[in-house]
Amino acid sequence: MRPITEAEVERLIVKAGGRRAHPDADSRSKRGADFLLGDSVIELKILEDEGLDKPERQEKIAKLFKEYFPSRPTIVVDRSLLGLDGQRSFDRIVEGPIKSAVSSARRQLEQSRSEHGVRRTVLWVINNGNTSLSHEALMELVAHRARNDTKEIDSVVVSGVYIYSDTFDSFFFWRMDCTPIHLDRQFEEFEDLHSAWTNLQMERMTALMQNPQMAADTKGPVVDLSFSMDGVTYVMPTPPMGSNSQFFVNGRPRNNSTGITAVPPAATVFAGLSRQEWREFQERHPAAVNSSTYDDWSLKESEARNESTLKPFITVPVTCSGWWQWAGQQLQGENVSIHHYAADLFHARILHVINGAKEREPDSVLPRRYMLLITEVIGQDIAFDVSHLAEVCTLPDGTDQIDEVWTDRSMFFERGLAVAAAEAMVRGIDCVYWQKDRTYAWS
Repeated sequence: MRPITEAEVERLIVKAGGRRAHPDADSRSKRGADFLLGDSVIELKILEDEGLDKPERQEKIAKLFKEYFPSRPTIVVDRSLLGLDGQRSFDRIVEGPIKSAVSSARRQLEQSRSEHGVRRTVLWVINNGNTSLSHEALMELVAHRARNDTKEIDSVVVSGVYIYSDTFDSFFFWRMDCTPIHLDRQFEEFEDLHSAWTNLQMERMTALMQNPQMAADTKGPVVDLSFSMDGVTYVMPTPPMGSNSQFFVNGRPRNNSTGITAVPPAATVFAGLSRQEWREFQERHPAAVNSSTYDDWSLKESEARNESTLKPFITVPVTCSGWWQWAGQQLQGENVSIHHYAADLFHARILHVINGAKEREPDSVLPRRYMLLITEVIGQDIAFDVSHLAEVCTLPDGTDQIDEVWTDRSMFFERGLAVAAAEAMVRGIDCVYWQKDRTYAWS
């Protein structure tokens, strides 16, 4: 949908019974407000830019939120997560365009009121491009600045068209609200303006249905806003679309900018040999173990454990007879090392653990010992998700002992589940439970 233009606003004002305040605006030396409606003069300000795109603003936001969440790989830019001082700092950071609009409008409204002798002044802000601020947040900031910066603004009106889409369903929200600043000079013509805004909505939506082709200047749906700084991703997730999709029964589709299309290796696997099995390999297939003594083999395992960068490190017991049977089933030219055999055994076992993983719910009957994976589902892109893993053991007194394995990892659910299953195998645990924190989920 095309952004709202000033020409459309002028037509809207005329339909509401108003007119241009200064038809000669281009030749005037003193800037005035835009429109007259009844006994009110209106100054229009249209916000076209996304505030979170400004590098200097990103730096300030990153510094502010990093103080509250120093170890997070992904930080949700949510004002409510901050303390009162932090919230005030956040408002000062994001209100720059609003403060400028209020300052400019104050002088223009003062000039036009004196020339036309009207009683009321109105600042009308239309949000075309700043989706980092919700309609409510923008309304509050505009009203706050109007109250604190000037006595020349009697009311503020905030409007915007907000589009939400999952590629199948699309929702268009046409918002317009008025906040009185001086109660003795309220905007009495607001209902006329709102009625004209509703008529514009009907015209625009009818035209969109008749000709849905997107133009070059079309504004799209609200999407996640994000930026990265010093290895940390800061994201302002798209608000939920409301009810569950009737089309996407398994949840609305999410993006995947991780570059990972298959679950990557979840552990480093090493073939584990008992002394007896090592002797059998040494007698029948010495090249397979490539060690002169069992101590040499144990040293190889120790060195591999210390040098492995992919954790956890898992030793999978193998037998000579099992390996020989497996090797005979492989295609000619394939790698038939005992470590590849161990990896195949590991793959089968971890799939069994993954397939047996269950969601932990309030009424779940839990085993005495299990692994718990918690994944924060954040926004429209799985790259923003953060996972945590712990071992939970129920003590005789009924309380839970929680051993944190790791926390705050940038890891989407499927990958986290594979790592949780690997950790379960290392610890000799049969059960993996999971939870999804959907506080910032898109759907």
